[in-house]
Amino acid sequence: MTITLENTLLRLEVAPEVGGSVVRFEALRKDGAIDLFRPSSPEETDANHMALFPLVPWSNRISGDGFEWQGEHYPLAPNRDDQRFPIHGDGWQQAWTVRQRTANQLTLALESRHQPPFDYRASLIYRIDGAALTVELVVTHLGEQPAPYGLGVHPWFPRTDDVRIDAPSDGVWEVDEAQLPTQWRAIDDKPEWNFHQDGALPGEKIDNLFTGWNGHARLRWPSRDLTLYIDTDPACPRYLVYSPGASADFFCFEPITHDVDAHHRQAPLDHGLIELGKGQTIRSRYRFQVTA
Repeated sequence: MTITLENTLLRLEVAPEVGGSVVRFEALRKDGAIDLFRPSSPEETDANHMALFPLVPWSNRISGDGFEWQGEHYPLAPNRDDQRFPIHGDGWQQAWTVRQRTANQLTLALESRHQPPFDYRASLIYRIDGAALTVELVVTHLGEQPAPYGLGVHPWFPRTDDVRIDAPSDGVWEVDEAQLPTQWRAIDDKPEWNFHQDGALPGEKIDNLFTGWNGHARLRWPSRDLTLYIDTDPACPRYLVYSPGASADFFCFEPITHDVDAHHRQAPLDHGLIELGKGQTIRSRYRFQVTA
């Protein structure tokens, strides 16, 4: 079952049982509806084929067979057949329940404790207001032992030849064949990946994390007469850009709170993870505002 929120400017369709994911997000214009995210189908059962899904309790990959935290080893197995390592936490692979629904807002809820040390209660809130969609994630740790958390969202956008990204950064992580970070490069050393002031997507594959972001971005599709502003609160210091290449019909621009594989860094809290004790809460908001 999907749920639709709609006003005079926007239409949003959500599938609570498929990871709380967005099925479709459209701007309603005089000349017809236009997709702002890559559209999916109401019959789709894999969140990875949806238009947007939440990232909780972490983003991207954790290498090895798990990670150490406060002297304890927590094993983690891959959660997709096509992935070598566990990816994107477990929130996107569980059914969320509807807690509250109004004309312009949908609140979903999830409790997850099957994957130690993550024992949490989460709320996922979708709200349309004028020409903007706000997505809010709120997570409270319920476990007796502290655990490291990270948040984000994973939207999929239509890729056109003329799409441009304006998202300042100070550097980017290069990756190995397993898509794990190997070396940080100053953005001035990678001008082909400098997305400040209307940067173009590279023709080859990109699946890399950028640092030093101010939490504000602009995506432009001149051929579609469309601009989308992205704002985060608190300001996300990182984003990840993913696209298989110029022949793909999509790209991903993912606001996230921590580095890829931060759980294996020497000082993981310096790489964006947030340790929560029992009863402690973190939240993050992501706003997508359209103009034409």
